[in-house]
Amino acid sequence: MRARIHALLRRSSHRRRLGRLRIGPLELDPNSRDVRVQGHPVSLTQTEFALLRVLAGAPTTVHTKADLLQTIWGYAAQSSTRTLDSHACRLRHKLGIHGDRFVINVWGVGYRLIDNPGAHLAAAPIGRALGPCAAPSVAEPAA
Repeated sequence: MRARIHALLRRSSHRRRLGRLRIGPLELDPNSRDVRVQGHPVSLTQTEFALLRVLAGAPTTVHTKADLLQTIWGYAAQSSTRTLDSHACRLRHKLGIHGDRFVINVWGVGYRLIDNPGAHLAAAPIGRALGPCAAPSVAEPAA
């Protein structure tokens, strides 16, 4: 399973593979598996790291749930699985140690990273209670 994840990540990466990736205060080093938020290390599981690496490879791109399930877990999307949502929830919680939100849900589509986490949090609707794994969703523009 580990080899499969690494092979899929190698093939799916369109950005440079060497060196650190920086998305706002989030730093990711794919070679050493080092993740830091505002200079503080963040401990991630293998699957959380794989999810973050895919999202960080194209931070402004919305990654569909079907694509993420195929890339990270190697199986076609199943409408009843909550695996991706659970891992995204834990990743969001671990990266939000300073109140920032990096991983957002694009309602009905999938997930993406944002490069200015403080601005997105400030744009959350007033009075909406956000649980530990809730994040403001981004509505798709009407066609």
